[in-house]
Amino acid sequence: MANRSHAPLIRLARFKVEELQKQMAEIERARASIGGQIARLEQSVPEEQAVAAEDKDGYLAYGSYARSVIQRKENLRASLDEVAGQADALRVRLEDAFAELKKYELLEERRLARIQDSVRAAEQAEMDEIAGQMRRAAH
Repeated sequence: MANRSHAPLIRLARFKVEELQKQMAEIERARASIGGQIARLEQSVPEEQAVAAEDKDGYLAYGSYARSVIQRKENLRASLDEVAGQADALRVRLEDAFAELKKYELLEERRLARIQDSVRAAEQAEMDEIAGQMRRAAH
């Protein structure tokens, strides 16, 4: 495999990195969405408190509303923790995929450098042969 191109491996590794980056973007969107839902719930509490304070029926219903908000926020925070765990695991996979891509790219660079070195050596040998022929012809 020393003289074979690593281009197929590079393409495959690059594809893997891109797919993992897409998954990471999806996780980040999910994280932002959950964060937004938590913020909206927290913003709704003062509004509901104000409505409950104006009306006796609203005041009585506020207790169940408050319990549901608390439960919903706990569920959303648990979801946020789960998404954060997924992001951490994916980040490790992405780092590994980047390292693999870099390894293949370096192997390809070395392969191309060896080819260039052998071409230069062949050209130099040809030039040396021509110079030797010219010296022999001059004598």
